[in-house]
Amino acid sequence: MRSNRVFALSILCTMIIVVLIGTIVYFLNQEFEFLPTLAVFNTQQNDGEIQPTTPSDTEEEPALKPHHMPWQFFAYNAPGFLAYRMGTFPPQDIYIISQQDGWAFVQIDDTEGWVYINANAFYTGEILGAFDEADGRILHWLHPQVVTIQEQHGNWLHIYTSEGYAWVNFYFQPPIHLLEDFMRRFGDSVAVFYENLASGFTFSHNGDTAFFGASATKAPFALYIYQKAERGETGMTDVFTYTSGDYWHGSGVIRQRYYVGTTFTQRRLLHLMLAPSDNIATRILRREHGLDGYRAFVESLGANPVHVHNLTYSHLTANDAGIFMRESYRYINSGGRYSHEFRDNLLANRYPFITSDYPIASKSGWSGTPWQAWHDMAIIYAPSPYVLVLLSSRAGNALDVRAYNEISMFIQAFNSAWFYPG
Repeated sequence: MRSNRVFALSILCTMIIVVLIGTIVYFLNQEFEFLPTLAVFNTQQNDGEIQPTTPSDTEEEPALKPHHMPWQFFAYNAPGFLAYRMGTFPPQDIYIISQQDGWAFVQIDDTEGWVYINANAFYTGEILGAFDEADGRILHWLHPQVVTIQEQHGNWLHIYTSEGYAWVNFYFQPPIHLLEDFMRRFGDSVAVFYENLASGFTFSHNGDTAFFGASATKAPFALYIYQKAERGETGMTDVFTYTSGDYWHGSGVIRQRYYVGTTFTQRRLLHLMLAPSDNIATRILRREHGLDGYRAFVESLGANPVHVHNLTYSHLTANDAGIFMRESYRYINSGGRYSHEFRDNLLANRYPFITSDYPIASKSGWSGTPWQAWHDMAIIYAPSPYVLVLLSSRAGNALDVRAYNEISMFIQAFNSAWFYPG
């Protein structure tokens, strides 16, 4: 009788244990069913690159849902326009892994990232020309922002922006063939670099041809010194002495007006080097600053440091000169302590070869045989500012002056026609 009670009690305990285990397993299964939907796509650092974190490799591959992107779009490492931009992609089908507030975590070829897929909104991501109609007249420059898309005609999008309605085209390019056809008449005798500074549009003709640099190279050397001064590495009121070793013939006023032993502030020497293109002022500044740091500066801008020799005997290409003037424009607009002095000295260039109806901040250079050079590199403060560089091994006679005038005014007309805001 006692053994029967023990047996019954054992059966009861076993049943209770089975029920408890079943209950625990049931609730664990219910919790794990929601784990995939709770996954958070955080960012992580991988081999020096910022990449999105994807679901664990131990989870099942999610089903990918196709979605068509009818215009150019960007992929980010996190949902948000201020996140790191991983790439730019043309219109295509993408595959959605998950979605969050108008954003989709997607697979694009071998890339995974976050894309904004709201059908009525788009992030421009770059400076664009805002036109009054498709293939029409430019109204103003549109800075990166989220816009609402109204309609699409080919590559043209009709959008609503912070400044009202406008048309934009990510693939728009002015008719470069007009520039190419015009420059063909000058052959290889002239090198040209042109950049509209608002849009970043550039045109180059014989851009990589190296010329004897002459005094045009004084502008980037001055930019180097001004930026050193901004960092506190040199001072505008520092005083330097004119020595016999600094004497040099050619352009300038020091050799005609001042004796060896005269002292000048660095501010005064920079003005003399740029405005009247004084060679002795240049040699004093070169003696004080050297060229090693300047070569590193040239390379940091993306120009060729191999072309730097003893400064005015350096070489120069139109493309490198364009880099120097673009960086000069950026520095002038930076609001630096000395940036206005640099601008004013370029505006005071006494020997401009480039012409325009607008203010010109430039640095020219010329040399006779055997190095023959006739150059000018300029920022033109038109309603839509631009850089223009003209380099040649011409002599600077009346025919050459006419050629530079024709090129200058043609570029001005082109810039006004295609980039004039208003």
